[in-house]
Amino acid sequence: MRVVRWRVALVALFGATVGAAAAQVGARPRVYALIAGDERSYTIAPGDTVWSVTGRFTMSRALFDAYNAIPDPDHLRPGTPLWVSDRHIVPQRRPDGIVIDLANRTLYWFVHGALTARFPVGVGRLGWATPPGRYRIVGRRVDPVWHVPVSVQEEMRARGEKVEAHVAPGPENPLGKYWIQLSAAGYGLHGTNAPSSVGKYATHGCLRLLAEDVERLYNKARDGTPVEVVHEPLKLARNPAGSVYLEIHRDVYHGANPDLPAALAALDAAGLRALVDPDRVAEVVARAWGTPEDVTRSPLAPVVSPTDAELVP
Repeated sequence: MRVVRWRVALVALFGATVGAAAAQVGARPRVYALIAGDERSYTIAPGDTVWSVTGRFTMSRALFDAYNAIPDPDHLRPGTPLWVSDRHIVPQRRPDGIVIDLANRTLYWFVHGALTARFPVGVGRLGWATPPGRYRIVGRRVDPVWHVPVSVQEEMRARGEKVEAHVAPGPENPLGKYWIQLSAAGYGLHGTNAPSSVGKYATHGCLRLLAEDVERLYNKARDGTPVEVVHEPLKLARNPAGSVYLEIHRDVYHGANPDLPAALAALDAAGLRALVDPDRVAEVVARAWGTPEDVTRSPLAPVVSPTDAELVP
């Protein structure tokens, strides 16, 4: 299948109901109204790895491999051109606030209904999943001290690492320079001393950002700002022309990816089943590339009767 290379930066897909697209029994999946991001070229820089590049662009390894025929992708050579993508269906919930989608490890920030910014974010790894829910920003600190949870100290001990109860501010502090406290005890948005882990399932549950991104949030996102954390491996969107987009992610937390019956059930519940090509839906589900793909059914050719054919000049 030929890969279509999109070059739109922020493509508004209006004319749909905004909301969650995960198929749930008795619930109507929401069909989102915005796709953000683009596909573009990128030149490998010194120190880049597949891990860091796919994290920076919140791009699945499967999509990276499909877009880039590199003999040895686990050893990237500086100067080599790549094709990358950070296109995703945006799970907007409200006109103002922050939404963090664990499925694509992306933070979306809305002000007065507009998408002001989106950042890659490191989220909880398997066994330390970031809990979905509705929170608020309730405080912030510069140069935070990391008070190491007992559970993390136990993990350090089991790995034979030096066990520390507190880590002072500085280059060894995994919280970075800024901490933004959420209304869930022990959870927050923060910087990191491991930038290559941003955009990955890599934390003990907190939300890890690049230094420049967390600094911007620290300075601009006020206390009281709503923060909603969602996990949607299956998302739907529809544009004004009626085209339907499906985005499927590998479900790291549950180990069971959205399958074809789940995708078709979501489309049925959203009232979109008649508009899509089931074969295209099956391809998108099988790939699980984590990028929006058009699954709209092509217009059917008109049926021409033999009598009508005779009348065609």
